[in-house]
Amino acid sequence: MEYTCLLFGKSTPPQPQGPIKCPVGQKPASIDFKNPLNEKCEFLVSFDNTNFSLASKLPGPLDPGKVTPLQIKYDGKPDLPKTGRMMVTTKGLPPWVFYLQGE
Repeated sequence: MEYTCLLFGKSTPPQPQGPIKCPVGQKPASIDFKNPLNEKCEFLVSFDNTNFSLASKLPGPLDPGKVTPLQIKYDGKPDLPKTGRMMVTTKGLPPWVFYLQGE
């Protein structure tokens, strides 16, 4: 026998997170990022404030469901704002936004 049913799904875009406290000159702040997709995918990380950066590069395409720690370094330059955003993007999806605050 074969059964057929109607399936309806609803999803929401990623919600902004933070503020994440980033100390200057100490151990970088860490954010656990998980690939929520069912396939291996390449993610790009960008910042809107040059005071913030990744302490190390992403390991390449992330496996499905794999959690990867993103280490965020705060430089603490006095001429730049102490707040910023980190955006994690992949093709075809809205970005994941993380609000950052330097200390």
